[in-house]
Amino acid sequence: MDTKVVEVTEFALKPGTTEQMFLQTRDEMNDEVRKLKGFLNRRLLKSEGGWKEIFEWTDMDSAKAAGEGWSTLPGIKNYCSMVNSASIKVSYHSVVAEADRRVLRAFCSHALEGEARWWLGSLAVIKATAAQTAGQFTLVEVLENEGEAPLHVHHREDESFQVMEGEIEFEIGDTKILAGPGSFLFAPRDVPHRYTVKRGPARMLFLFTPAGFEELVRATSVPADDWRVPPAGEGMPDMEIFPDVVRRYGCELLG
Repeated sequence: MDTKVVEVTEFALKPGTTEQMFLQTRDEMNDEVRKLKGFLNRRLLKSEGGWKEIFEWTDMDSAKAAGEGWSTLPGIKNYCSMVNSASIKVSYHSVVAEADRRVLRAFCSHALEGEARWWLGSLAVIKATAAQTAGQFTLVEVLENEGEAPLHVHHREDESFQVMEGEIEFEIGDTKILAGPGSFLFAPRDVPHRYTVKRGPARMLFLFTPAGFEELVRATSVPADDWRVPPAGEGMPDMEIFPDVVRRYGCELLG
């Protein structure tokens, strides 16, 4: 399947910059942006507290090289003068091109099948990937003992939870929910959330839409030696750089 690269740039405007001024300057640059190598699409979303520029590129090399090409565009100085540079966050992910939906095939991931990883003290099994779902969703089965996941927020995908075993307390925004087997929960992107396993072991399905979160899991985990929760401390990432690593995938640790 052919893939494309989606670049998400989040930012806030400088005080005193009006929305009208910014949009006019941005629109004036559209023709030049479209000439950048590998450009496919560009759209702007207004988010809580700022904006998101979403670019689509043919490949990662073009996406990364666009930074240099961007700096040469007419009007870029005026555009950048309106953006708070300290607020800029950029993330990249690969997705299957929409045109390739026609080649999707049915597949099944049975019990004890999938890519097993030791991830942050849990056993995480990647059951469905971007390549298998044409970028629509990623599915990860997680087994973990009693403990707490840190407060965090996803800026790129929505996250849903299906509880199959155990008792877990979720905090999603201002809402607290005690969930047991059979419970389903939805955490929209840009809404901080966390959970605490009150009674373990807990088994859950994590559904990420759109797909791509498996790349963060791989970047912060190690292949599992067997299908069990890892021994304490086994396979843990370097926690000093962990916040920077997850930020590259559009996720932010808040506590």
